[in-house]
Amino acid sequence: MIYDISIIIMLALFLLSFVVFVRWILKKIFGFNIHNLSCIRVAFISLLSGVLIVGLGYQLRTSDQKRIDEQNESKVALESKKKTKAKSESKAASESKKRARAKSESKAASESKKRARAKSETKVALESKKRARAKSESKAALESKKRARAKSESKAASESKKRARAKSESKTASESKKRARAKSESKAALESKKRARAKSESKAASENKKRARAKSKSEVSSAKKKKKQHSDTYQNIETIFNMHTIKYLSNRRIFNKGSAVALRDFKVIDFGADKMKQYHVLIAPKNASKTYFLLVFGDNIYKGRITYSSKITVLGSLNGKSRVNDSQINSGIAQRYLGKRDILVLIDRIQVKN
Repeated sequence: MIYDISIIIMLALFLLSFVVFVRWILKKIFGFNIHNLSCIRVAFISLLSGVLIVGLGYQLRTSDQKRIDEQNESKVALESKKKTKAKSESKAASESKKRARAKSESKAASESKKRARAKSETKVALESKKRARAKSESKAALESKKRARAKSESKAASESKKRARAKSESKTASESKKRARAKSESKAALESKKRARAKSESKAASENKKRARAKSKSEVSSAKKKKKQHSDTYQNIETIFNMHTIKYLSNRRIFNKGSAVALRDFKVIDFGADKMKQYHVLIAPKNASKTYFLLVFGDNIYKGRITYSSKITVLGSLNGKSRVNDSQINSGIAQRYLGKRDILVLIDRIQVKN
């Protein structure tokens, strides 16, 4: 209330100052002087007093009227709040409807996509099934054709065999008859001839035995000489290479110096045999047990027995460096030697001491 009274007083003072300002402007600028200023002042004061009385009356109104005014103001405030709530609710409802529509549209789109995918997948599956059926049918047809051909061929072969057997049997029967006749006729002549031949053959046999003995003695001596000359042409590998560093040399040096070498009394490290009945043997010299040489040979070179205590002498040539691979492991060589360096040997002759 005090705030309202102060506002009314400030309005009254403003009006008074405005009247004085207007009188000054009229006097100074326009030269118009108001002589009856006292009457104007009286009217102004009466007007100001009326305004003040009305303002005081408004401020000094009853509590019921204030309550009514407050209720009206609260009703107006409530109505404005309701309107704002309704607007916000309508906006939220519209947004929720939009969201629901968007969700339903997205769901529909996703469902349509899923249906399209399912249709495409079913089409692909049907096509694959059709292709598989066609393939299986074509395979079955081919197999039936092959079986029919095999049956017809087997029948033709059996018939041809039967004919050949019949012909051979008839031929053998006729030949047996002819032989029986010829035998009966030639027995007498043969007996006389046999006696003469037996005598001549016994003489020739005795002479041939003597000659064969002489030839065998000469061949044995010549073979011994050739073996000695042949073994002398192979140089000991340990005199040509260092057994500890040979696996680090280049293939060129190994090829150049490793032709016609002899690996004497090397020990067996490990061995195995593959499906082709070929031996895969890892050997090493006595003084360098980690320098491996790989031998691969068949029954045409050696048919005897090989053990871990065997000592092998090889006459041949070096064929470069390599590593133990899966084929050697599959033949029976231990897994720990996989990837180890080795030197390949082309074998001319091999000797095994067990």
